[in-house]
Amino acid sequence: MKLMKTIGIVLGILIFIGISFYAYMGGFKTIEVKDQSFGPVEVFIYTHKGPYQNLNQSWEKFQKEWESIGITECNSLAIYLDPPGTPPENLRSILGCRMSGITENQIKSIQSKFVTFQIPQSDCLTTTFPFKNVFSYFLAPTKVYPKFQEMLTNGSGKTSVAIEVYGGSAKFVDHIEFYMPLGISRDVFLPLEKLFESK
Repeated sequence: MKLMKTIGIVLGILIFIGISFYAYMGGFKTIEVKDQSFGPVEVFIYTHKGPYQNLNQSWEKFQKEWESIGITECNSLAIYLDPPGTPPENLRSILGCRMSGITENQIKSIQSKFVTFQIPQSDCLTTTFPFKNVFSYFLAPTKVYPKFQEMLTNGSGKTSVAIEVYGGSAKFVDHIEFYMPLGISRDVFLPLEKLFESK
């Protein structure tokens, strides 16, 4: 009887800790979606194919490459090309750094080493989600994209990609920005798809 009571207390503590951590991470946050313009934004990019949980490996490789040419800061974002339900091994992601705020010499170095792409201006569904730590990268999409899908289902908008903006690499950021461009042709992003044809 005493053992069962102890087990119950321990379970209760663990549940309390789990709920508290979920709340701290923003798990109970109400997702508020609004309409906002995004772009144009020019980025230099790096491709990732496969499960999202392996993205950090590609980020590390990407960072080593841009640091090797003297870039010390990346205002980072990612473009996700595939819809929900795509097999994890087939998921295609584009990692990018904005090219604003860098020198002409850095631009020349970037253009000699990386593919660049201009995300066109578009009207978007957008929202933000708190960034607390690495777990935010996994929790945020589970909260944001169902709300985006609800908005798309209830409206007449059509989207082709998802864009997540993470901010600067050299300083802490407190939120992730999410954008879903509306009414923009998928053809605009064909150059990004072609990067995966040999992979």
